[in-house]
Amino acid sequence: MKKLTVVATVDDRMGVAFNKRRQSRDVKLIEDLIRSTDRTICVTEYSEPLFEGHIDRIVVANDPMSECPDGGVCFIELTPLAGKAEEISTLILYRWNKVYPSDKKLGIDIDECGFKLTETTEFTGKSHDKITKEVYVK
Repeated sequence: MKKLTVVATVDDRMGVAFNKRRQSRDVKLIEDLIRSTDRTICVTEYSEPLFEGHIDRIVVANDPMSECPDGGVCFIELTPLAGKAEEISTLILYRWNKVYPSDKKLGIDIDECGFKLTETTEFTGKSHDKITKEVYVK
């Protein structure tokens, strides 16, 4: 089974979307992600506009997790992670440090799936006073 790095944005209740739309967006978050990896990032067509100016760093896929190569990086927004924890070797969460309305959650329990927090950094976003980046590994 292939192992992936999965990147997601979450609120304080692990919400990722509301009414089939992202909760929020921030250009500084995308810049941090681009700086954090030298790999191409698999995204959905829905997420593609977030990477404006970095189009050479992404690959658009219908199902990023299944189409991403072993060892690859996926940025997910509306893709449910339930049942996919075994494919994830590294999970990077960008936290908005707020509670937004959400009807879609991350879909996995980080502790239950065996992830361990290895790194935490905070930075100021363009539209958010504080974004927290957490890196979890198995």
